[in-house]
Amino acid sequence: MRTGVKVTRIASRANRRPSWSLALFAHNEGRHIRVALESVVRAAGDNDVEVWVLANGCTDSTSDAVRACADLLPSLWLVEIDVADKANAWNVYVHEIITPERAREIEVYFFMDGDVTLEGDALGLLAAALASVPAAQAAGGMPATGRDRISWRARMVRNGTLAGNLYALRASFIDRVRQAGVRVPRGLVFEDSLVSWLVATDFGQTARGDGNPQCIFCANAEFSFRSMSPMRPADYPVYLRRKIRYATGGLQLEMLTNVLRAKGLGAMPAHVHDLYMTGPLPSRLRWVGLDTPLRLLAVMWIRSFRTRR
Repeated sequence: MRTGVKVTRIASRANRRPSWSLALFAHNEGRHIRVALESVVRAAGDNDVEVWVLANGCTDSTSDAVRACADLLPSLWLVEIDVADKANAWNVYVHEIITPERAREIEVYFFMDGDVTLEGDALGLLAAALASVPAAQAAGGMPATGRDRISWRARMVRNGTLAGNLYALRASFIDRVRQAGVRVPRGLVFEDSLVSWLVATDFGQTARGDGNPQCIFCANAEFSFRSMSPMRPADYPVYLRRKIRYATGGLQLEMLTNVLRAKGLGAMPAHVHDLYMTGPLPSRLRWVGLDTPLRLLAVMWIRSFRTRR
């Protein structure tokens, strides 16, 4: 394992390695990680699943909280990563944690965030959805909370975009990612949208036209999270940071997919800073409703980054 990544086996009581593997991304989730892991137990039902908590750049009690959860799961691992970056953690899990020998045993990969809880039989429902649609490469969970959840769910289905909070990928898809050496650029906000793009375009080759869905959604495979409220003043700065982050992530994805369409997967940058330096600059004049000022600020920051470098 490379420098800056430490793997610890917290619990290993399973009679055999499970055919389900789950990556749980956690950055300073010490207060919530046990609840998230308890929800994994419920969502897996009678199915065995190995869980890898990818604690990236944590400065709180996340690691200690995971170690205290040895009683919850028969197969639990802690991966401590120095860099606070979800995209980097995704790469560590897919390309380093999952060895070629282990990959041969896995049937379904699950991905979830450490600040959500899974509802009911969410993992079983996603696995069953993939089994029922052989052509599908990905299955997305859907939000059970949030003021915007109804329109969010509709957008996910309409655009074929997974939510990074909870999704499942067929083992054959991850095998292709590993074989092609596809790595999410470090610093990319929406790793889930890049995965969705790879699914929809068959790794950038073409949009499939055979009528078979590549990305499916399971309405009953739900995840929950704490919604922000206008009645909580402390939520206001959090909300603003999130809106700015989303505006930046949208621009990153726009620039990245333009590069990949034009030059192929071989042009995948290692870091979004490389994308900012060489990718096609986004327009400053696009109208995106109330988020237009935030988008403009993000565009100007990217342009100034290129100038400064």
